[in-house]
Amino acid sequence: MNIDDKKTALDDDSLLYQKRDDSLKKKDTSNLSRTQKVGYFRDYYLRTVIVVIIAVIAVSSLVYTMFFRHQTTILSVAFINEAWLLDNTGLDDALREYYELTSDDELLDCSNYSLDQYGDQMKLTTLIAAQSVDILVCPEDQFNEYSERGYLADLSELLPAELYGQFADQIMESSEIETDDEGAVLNTLPAAPHGIDISDNAVYQAYGGMGEKAILCVLSNTERTDSVIRFLEYLLSPASVEAAQAE
Repeated sequence: MNIDDKKTALDDDSLLYQKRDDSLKKKDTSNLSRTQKVGYFRDYYLRTVIVVIIAVIAVSSLVYTMFFRHQTTILSVAFINEAWLLDNTGLDDALREYYELTSDDELLDCSNYSLDQYGDQMKLTTLIAAQSVDILVCPEDQFNEYSERGYLADLSELLPAELYGQFADQIMESSEIETDDEGAVLNTLPAAPHGIDISDNAVYQAYGGMGEKAILCVLSNTERTDSVIRFLEYLLSPASVEAAQAE
């Protein structure tokens, strides 16, 4: 018998003895005291039981989230290049109170997207396409870009006449540009009221907004028109100004 054969035989014997030893341990548990049984369970089974419990909880949580928990987005506002928003949770909290949201399943989001970061650009584009953003607050360059692409709603058609009139002095017009598949310009549509300059708005400034031109616009594919209108009313409310200034 060569060395490899001896090694294999020894390994087999070792496994055999180990199995026998384990078997003896299992058979001997009936003769153990309660304290010894607890120790035996801890040494041989406790880790497995904990792993199984954790796995069951994780799977149950996933199944619940996927099939039984129904979350509803009330409003989503995307701020572009507004770094002040990163460390400011006051606006989110104030809006949740304003919309009277009490459940964690009612979602309201105000997030900043830096167009200097490619990841933020892609995320925002994806969210817009998925109808997951209702309002944009952006610099004038981005406002014109989104308008040219046909992303923005005509505010004169979207808003009640009285509310639209309250923003009359801040209305920003822009034109949608129609192009062919290769990007060549086919037609430039007449200018329409696609934005509101909120740079001087007291609520915006009170929460830290400092954009030289902060233009609020509404995505044309939003389905949450009522929430959008309420947000614009919030910007004009004296109570909102007082609450923001108290932050």
